[in-house]
Amino acid sequence: MSAVCRRQDAIVLRPMQVQDFPAVLQVQQHCYPPSLIESRDALASRHRLSPDTCWVAERPGQLLGYVFAHPWTAGRPPSLNRPLERLPDAVDTLFIHDLALHPDARGHGLGPRLVQTVLGQGRRRGLRQARLVAVQGAARYWKRFGYQPCARDDYTRRAYGEDAVGMRRAL
Repeated sequence: MSAVCRRQDAIVLRPMQVQDFPAVLQVQQHCYPPSLIESRDALASRHRLSPDTCWVAERPGQLLGYVFAHPWTAGRPPSLNRPLERLPDAVDTLFIHDLALHPDARGHGLGPRLVQTVLGQGRRRGLRQARLVAVQGAARYWKRFGYQPCARDDYTRRAYGEDAVGMRRAL
């Protein structure tokens, strides 16, 4: 077992806090190529608009992973690396914007725990569905949670990369 995740019982999930952002940005650097790295402002805007759907996994003194999600509409996904000024008026969807785990923290069930946490938050808000854009070949991972691919569209490929796959599931 890796040094990052020695004991599962010492790992806690909790709502993200502003002071987590330096560690969140470090995890992001470990997980994505430069074309998918987002600014602090872009990520912070999602947290500011929906703090109850942004969570972290940590051991004391060490952030292991995070998830950013927020209410949205069933249409076009939000732009990558652009701050959100406000949420749409008529939201019906939980949009999982980003799930990332430090490479040494993978394989310990933290991703599923973070996903189930934010899906539960979406249900509590009365949202009907969840959507996301799978990048880096992650569509197979998301299918494990009941997500199915949406029709491919030019906007998603331009905004998120040629291999990006829009996906959705019912809540």
